[in-house]
Amino acid sequence: MAVNIETLKSAKDGLDVLPDLYRYAQLGFQSIPEDDLERLKWYGFLHRKQTPGFFMQRLRLPNGIVSSRQLRAIAGIARDFGRGAIDLTTRENIQLRWLTIQDIPSVIDRLQCVGLTSQQTGLDNYRNVMGCPLAGLHADEIFDAAPIAQSVSLALLGREFSNLPRKFNISISGCPHDCAHSRSNDIGMTPAAKEINGFRVLGFHVSLGGALGGTSPQLGLDAGIFLRAEQALPFCRAVLAVFRDNGLREKRTESRLKWLLRDWGMERFLGEVERVLGHGLLPAGQSLLSRHNGDHLGVHGQRAEGFVTVGLLVPVGRTNAEQMAEIADLAEAYGTGELRLTPDQNILIPNVHESVLPRLLQEPLLQTLRPDAPGALRGLVSCTGRDFCHFALSDTKGLALEVAENLVELLPAERRVDLKVSGCVHACGQHHVGEIGLQAQRLRLADGSIIDAFDLFVGGAHDRLATLCARKVPVDQLPGRIAQELARMDAEKAEVLEEAPVVLELAVMAGELR
Repeated sequence: MAVNIETLKSAKDGLDVLPDLYRYAQLGFQSIPEDDLERLKWYGFLHRKQTPGFFMQRLRLPNGIVSSRQLRAIAGIARDFGRGAIDLTTRENIQLRWLTIQDIPSVIDRLQCVGLTSQQTGLDNYRNVMGCPLAGLHADEIFDAAPIAQSVSLALLGREFSNLPRKFNISISGCPHDCAHSRSNDIGMTPAAKEINGFRVLGFHVSLGGALGGTSPQLGLDAGIFLRAEQALPFCRAVLAVFRDNGLREKRTESRLKWLLRDWGMERFLGEVERVLGHGLLPAGQSLLSRHNGDHLGVHGQRAEGFVTVGLLVPVGRTNAEQMAEIADLAEAYGTGELRLTPDQNILIPNVHESVLPRLLQEPLLQTLRPDAPGALRGLVSCTGRDFCHFALSDTKGLALEVAENLVELLPAERRVDLKVSGCVHACGQHHVGEIGLQAQRLRLADGSIIDAFDLFVGGAHDRLATLCARKVPVDQLPGRIAQELARMDAEKAEVLEEAPVVLELAVMAGELR
């Protein structure tokens, strides 16, 4: 019998399961009642039907910044308790697998020793707070928002927000390229400026209500407000409080923030946020966003002269303890022992001096996790897939990689493809915002056999939803069909670019005539 989550939360707060967790570790998996099996998600331990008796652990890595010491500890946990399995996620985060309840106390201890936690990373809690992977490093950066993202990620932990109506995603970035995908989040903050009392003040514009899962995907709506940098944390606290106290709880499919915004409207919602804050909010200023640029692979110059960041492709985010331990070693040998995770499920080694770059690029691991990956692989993202998720209809990671590798043969190496693959309607692979988006389906053939297929979406980006182009395309037909769609879109873009000078000239002439 399925557990009613609202009843479960009313009976006992999810955070109250911690003493029981240690008791269950002594008694074994069979001692865990169904309701506490759900509550263990409050500490980041998610039991999966696909792997009975084993847990997936989702960490909390604010802004995707992790030290080599921390990554080495994570790799050690995966090696000793989790069959070496490590997945990088689209929230700049890490998931471990194959943990038993008996292992969990040791896992918690090891993480605490390096300053890490997995608290409130599952079910109805706010998840890993995202930011620009190159925060504090990028030459184009407006300001470094990573300390803000980190403070928000940790300051709101605890009972104040341990009973939200549904999960909640936050993105905070000072980067003009919006590579932290603000509008896919419940709260998305992007760099902006406003004149206040004669001074130009840097801060954030805000979008609210982004959520890609389900049958009603929605990009975040412009809130029309400006926040000074120091207002980011209080604002997030106020929004979470309003959502906690007023969010819709009757139907879990309609409990995300976007549904409350549809019910109330932005004006009423912000009015309640202002009431909680105790002051009004400033109207929007000047957005400092430029074009989206989410490709962090390869060698990128940093603000500090002579230093670069090297981005490594981790195909579909699936890696292992051995690779991550080696990356930790490389970060210490060639950088400053710091690493960054990206929304495209890849990993960056920053602070590499140009003098040692040639040696780093020759390291054996970089021949596997390639910084110079072909374009068809550079934007590849995939959800977990059927191996570990009972919602997924196929092995999305394996099939996504197969499709992308076939695309490599059909496309120029420099043609980057933003290919996002989900195993079901929940859209964990973000297919609604992919230039090419794939959602898994099953196709019954005339002879009665059933094969893997995908619904094909095209034309998405992080500021617009993709359009459904074709249903249930067999996997073996996808590379050719995708190549056709990309050629069509490229031709349309070229046509627009050719027409642009003429349009501009006509506009100038019209202005002169007036």
